[in-house]
Amino acid sequence: MRDSARINNRFYEDLGERWYEDDTHPIALLRAETKARLEYVIRLLRAKAPDRARVLDLGCGAGFLAIPLARAGYEVKGVDLSEGALAVARRRASPEMAVSFVKDDVTNLREEAACYDAALMMDLLEHLEEPERALAAASRALKRGGLLVFHTFNRTLLAYILAVKGIGILCRGAPENIHLYRLFIKPKELRRMCGRAGLAVEELIGIRPRLLSVPFWSTLVSRRVHPQFSFTFTSSLRAGYLGYATRR
Repeated sequence: MRDSARINNRFYEDLGERWYEDDTHPIALLRAETKARLEYVIRLLRAKAPDRARVLDLGCGAGFLAIPLARAGYEVKGVDLSEGALAVARRRASPEMAVSFVKDDVTNLREEAACYDAALMMDLLEHLEEPERALAAASRALKRGGLLVFHTFNRTLLAYILAVKGIGILCRGAPENIHLYRLFIKPKELRRMCGRAGLAVEELIGIRPRLLSVPFWSTLVSRRVHPQFSFTFTSSLRAGYLGYATRR
């Protein structure tokens, strides 16, 4: 599992409407997982953030989280380096929504300090060579007591099987190197990085596909992501995990 390859973030640029419509590409797995992540984020914001919280969605892609959060009444700014993804997000957002999408580098954000009640880093940290720089930039943008909500993969054999090898088995249209094992982050490493950025990790919870289900087996056989393919939360952090930290 040693890997000196470079992470492939280029494929996001050319997906177009496949972000929302393709069922043979790994982006369909991201859509499915986003349903669970969105549930977690909204529950957290309702419990711990102001009613119309300002949310910074880092690595927002085509707006899988930003758009429904804006629909739920939050003021959201999505940031990504992919102009192609941002163009799709802008087309999908309604004019009346309090949501905007801008191109920026998450490791060198052009945001004023202490402006946001929450920042999201979903499916982002494992795509960066310098995740700690992105954590520091997000921390700077948060108000004191603000929330950083994250999802990433643990550096374990199970995560390697599911998030590196498994994607190519489930999806016939999987590009190479969309995940690299060497960029996965152990929870203790994330805690240390957050601590150095002025963030205190408050919760970690595991997340994984529902493996023993009809949609999973249908996806495995057809190599097309079933519309009901879903993810579930778990106490185990051995595969993917999400959680939140607060700005000290």
